[in-house]
Amino acid sequence: MKPGQILWYNAKFLTGDPSCPHADAVLTIGDTIAFVGALEEGRQKADPWVQSVNLEGGFAVPGFNDNHLHLVIYGDHISAPDLSGLNENQILDRLKSYYDDKPRDTLVVGYAWDYPSCPHPRKELLDEVFGSQPVLLSQFGGHGVWVNSRVLRDLGISRELKPTPGLVLRDPDGEPTGVLREYHPNPIQDKYFHEIFYKKDFRETRLAASLDALRRLGITSVQDNTWHYPALFSLARWRNQGRLTARVSAWSFGRVPQTIKWMNLGSYDRVWLRRGPWKYFLDGTFTTKTAWMEEPYPGTDDHGMDFDPAWLQGVLLNLAKRKVQGAFHSIGDRSTRTFLDVWEDVLQKYPDAVKLRMRLEHVQALRREDIPRLKALGICVAAQPPAMATPEKDASVVGASRVPYLYPHRSLLEAGVPLSFGSDIPGEAFCDPLQGMHLVCNREGPERLTPEQALRCYTEGSAFVEFQEARKGRLAKGYLADFTVLTADPLATPPENLRLIQCVKTVVGAKMVWDATQIDGLNSEI
Repeated sequence: MKPGQILWYNAKFLTGDPSCPHADAVLTIGDTIAFVGALEEGRQKADPWVQSVNLEGGFAVPGFNDNHLHLVIYGDHISAPDLSGLNENQILDRLKSYYDDKPRDTLVVGYAWDYPSCPHPRKELLDEVFGSQPVLLSQFGGHGVWVNSRVLRDLGISRELKPTPGLVLRDPDGEPTGVLREYHPNPIQDKYFHEIFYKKDFRETRLAASLDALRRLGITSVQDNTWHYPALFSLARWRNQGRLTARVSAWSFGRVPQTIKWMNLGSYDRVWLRRGPWKYFLDGTFTTKTAWMEEPYPGTDDHGMDFDPAWLQGVLLNLAKRKVQGAFHSIGDRSTRTFLDVWEDVLQKYPDAVKLRMRLEHVQALRREDIPRLKALGICVAAQPPAMATPEKDASVVGASRVPYLYPHRSLLEAGVPLSFGSDIPGEAFCDPLQGMHLVCNREGPERLTPEQALRCYTEGSAFVEFQEARKGRLAKGYLADFTVLTADPLATPPENLRLIQCVKTVVGAKMVWDATQIDGLNSEI
């Protein structure tokens, strides 16, 4: 059967294509764009039975592509208590309200507590309310947890015992406070995550919640830290049923080799569910003071969490030999510098590996002298603007003098380093690309971007880092028919008003998956 034709009109299309930057019509055949240009010419090229869709005067841009997120865990955050911005008493009140009618042996889970709103997290506070009921509260960013005495006992942590994995925070008397940083493996947390990934109902409820949130924001592609193969079964089934509302690049977790083999069980294809890179962690985060920094954190001699360069060399040699892209979590400047040192050595043996587009995720602190090295060594930077939302917190953690040099987005672009944008949701507080554009276009100092630069990072840049620049990131002939319709032109809107723009329609593969003018937004069955 001949693929259906749709003529999309009555919108200003911001194509991202330098040869035709603006258009007033797009003709799609099947899931692909066949024509971009003037409406009358589009009508002439279309078949007589073409379907026409009025976009009601909106402003259409290539679909947003989130370069780094966690689909299942994001869905869990949506359904669990949000502790962000709350102090200790408010956190206890919210948890009590949420878990009051739950069985007393239920694991109490909450997300996103953090300093400075919660400056004194102690196990005793949780003990007073929940007693022996296990409590595990993830710190903002996901690299720390606040637990009660029951969980500490189950993990074998006490004043006398000092387990080796991660960091157990202790008071001056040596008593564990209940805060654990970079503590892996954590059998209690691992068991909880195993349930939400491996139990179908748990997993699909969370996937549906996250995909629903993403389509409302105009996000048409996601690059997902999948790691657990059962998610692939749900995504493939929804794809086959025509219910998938975003294209997914599914990542493996390189630190656990057996999971890479399990990820081979996925039913992959070329455009909906694709294999992504192998993910590795190099350091931690600002908020837990575990990002590996060149200078110590203020008032300490602590540089953060390091890694063994010999281990990294083995990883990179393996990736280069197998011709597999890697995605490396690297927030601190010393972490990135050490990565570049090792990668430079690996390229001496495998010079063609420069084409693998190795990814550094986050790169929130960076030495200026390392920017040209990133370009020369073929590294892509996958950054997340939501991380910039709290500069005052950054200042309190790494020092006010460092803040102007963090998130060097303009310097990276000017040096020719491939730069993409995403969210790391739920590791960050939000995933709305327009809010991210607002942050990078309204920051103080020389690293501020123009709206056009920011939009390209969320579209073309994210397509490039997943080797999809020939099919995503532009509205042009031969590209996938993925676009987002906005209430205003983001390139003509004063930067300070970018946050006021809203997504009103989302189209993926020439199918409307979100329409704010409809009561249910369409396709709410997912």
